[in-house]
Amino acid sequence: MLYREYGTTGKKISLIGMGTVRLQPDKASFSKNVALVLKAIELGINFFDTASTYAAGTAEKVMGEAIKQYGKHDLYVTNKTMLSMDPTADDVLRRIDTAISNLNVDKIDFFHMWSVLTLDQYKKIIAPGGPYEGALKAKEQGLIDHICFSAHCSGEELVQILNDERFEGVILGFNALNYRHRLSGIKAAGEHGLGVAIMNPLGGGMIPRNPDYFAALKQGGESVVEGAIRFVASHKEVTSLLIGVNEERDLLEAVKAIENDNNIPVEQWHSIANKMNPIDAPLCTMCDYCKDCPKKIHISRQMGSYNEYILSNKNEIHFHEWRKMFCNSYPFETVDCIKCGRCERICTQHLPIIKRMEEINEICGREKEKQEGLLKKYFPDSGYPKTAIYGLSIDAETMLRASVTLYGHMPENIWFFDSNPAKWGTKVLDSDRTIHQPSELRDLDIERVIITAKKYEQEIREMLKDYVKDGTIIDAL
Repeated sequence: MLYREYGTTGKKISLIGMGTVRLQPDKASFSKNVALVLKAIELGINFFDTASTYAAGTAEKVMGEAIKQYGKHDLYVTNKTMLSMDPTADDVLRRIDTAISNLNVDKIDFFHMWSVLTLDQYKKIIAPGGPYEGALKAKEQGLIDHICFSAHCSGEELVQILNDERFEGVILGFNALNYRHRLSGIKAAGEHGLGVAIMNPLGGGMIPRNPDYFAALKQGGESVVEGAIRFVASHKEVTSLLIGVNEERDLLEAVKAIENDNNIPVEQWHSIANKMNPIDAPLCTMCDYCKDCPKKIHISRQMGSYNEYILSNKNEIHFHEWRKMFCNSYPFETVDCIKCGRCERICTQHLPIIKRMEEINEICGREKEKQEGLLKKYFPDSGYPKTAIYGLSIDAETMLRASVTLYGHMPENIWFFDSNPAKWGTKVLDSDRTIHQPSELRDLDIERVIITAKKYEQEIREMLKDYVKDGTIIDAL
């Protein structure tokens, strides 16, 4: 493990730090999470980032149990307070007392004014009787060592905060996605002598999910994750990269990336970064700070789908695939956004969420029109032939779900078939209909077959010759 000086504090921390926000929050995973922390320590990691809300409030206690088993020794732990959670100095002191108890430590090494979004917010933090005053009192009492902050504000506002010289360290978002926009902030923090911890070095998972787009990051035989980590680590201002962990492989891959001090010169990284198509629109890190939507919309997942839309050069099919995975939403289902603006006010990336929701609804509106067209084509109000749906693909499922949503029911005169014996007899979606075997096509007097498994269309057409009666219409969705 490589270690770097954390600003002017005299503390040397591991170049790879462990973030605890992505730990599994359920009780059954508690022991596994503790084991992950102990594995990180075994790998040489000594820098751990926590907060009271991470992993549904379990992260501090996970860290505390690991410290109880291992001992504090040379481990360094961060913690945080947010203005909306702890608006007064006394609130902050209570927060620190609770964190110290949960963490099983005598003091917190790096305590952050968390998620500074604007200069106005910063001014409230440092106002008399505010959170910063509470941190100062805690430092005087020996409850914390160093007062730091985490920021998502503009570069100009960040410089103003740094010029006040109130802090010894900062957590900043920096990765191959936002490289062009955030580099000046990283440099400014380094010039002011602050320790610089990096959050989201993998772009909230977007970089490993899009290895082709970020292929330029790879050097030799390394993975895109290793390349992305070395990309950030190669900037001398960076003290540590906080890797969100929920599996041991997350730790191993990150540590492997910086095993040797073979960082590529920053000038070469400029060249590598310029090989990637610039992303003009800022992307959501899926931090989930916007989770309390009054309409119960899972905003970060909608925005995560929009990320994929941008990264795929606005490929709508790709967007719908990711939205189904992220949100379990069908392509024709719009979002019930009331444009209250709450999410935009607290967004750490200052995203135009309302505008993106409108664009999502436009995309889904086009899909709705497409599904209406398919249903009218294949299943008009009356007169369509007795139909078999062959292969319940996602395209077929989408069309049938659209029928239920738009008309209140699936088409009546249809049956379902598949070549896979494991599917025979199973229920179709939420209905009482089941999937039949091909040999039943004649017995059920099927007049039309719609093949929905495009990949196997030709094989299915050949196979159907043995099972359908003469004159049966064979179509493909």
